[in-house]
This record gives sequence, C-alpha cells and structure tokens, in this order.
Amino acid sequence: MTKKPFTVSRKEERTQAEAKAMEYIKQKHARLEQIFLRTVYREGNIWILQGEVKFKRVYFFAVEKSFKIQINPETENVKSYEENAISRHNKVK
Repeated sequence: MTKKPFTVSRKEERTQAEAKAMEYIKQKHARLEQIFLRTVYREGNIWILQGEVKFKRVYFFAVEKSFKIQINPETENVKSYEENAISRHNKVK
C-alpha cells in the first residue's frame, strides 16, 4: 500500500507563510512594536506578503517601514525581503 503525499490546502499554506514572515521580521527587529499585513497573495509557487512594520529606535521615537517579503511554501524559506521608509509628512499646497 502506497501513501499519498500529504497535501496542504491553500489556506494552510497562507497561514504558514504569514507565520514565517512574522518570525523573520521579529528576528530582524529587536524592538518590534507592530506588524500589519496589508496584502497576501500567491504568484506562481511563491507567497508574497506586503505590509508595514513599526519598531522603536530610541525611547519614544518609533520608525515605520513598508515591507515586501516572498516565501516559498514548499521549503518555507524567505526568497527575498525589502523594506522602505514611509513618509507621513503632509505637503502644503
């Protein structure tokens, strides 16, 4: 009797990708305050998660950055990670 390979549903894959992304970001930023996932989608065989991360720099000063992380669901490895500063300044017209 041969066993069928264990298949993971898309929902479970997404949950695992989100957990891996959170773990990776927590390891990257020691003084993490908040992670906000804005978009999660699958492109081919890669999960792409986009959002914002907020962490403390010094005392009361916090920094917010947007991020994009790509995760391979089969190996659970991070394929790429990008961060960009968020500008919250309103321009006067």
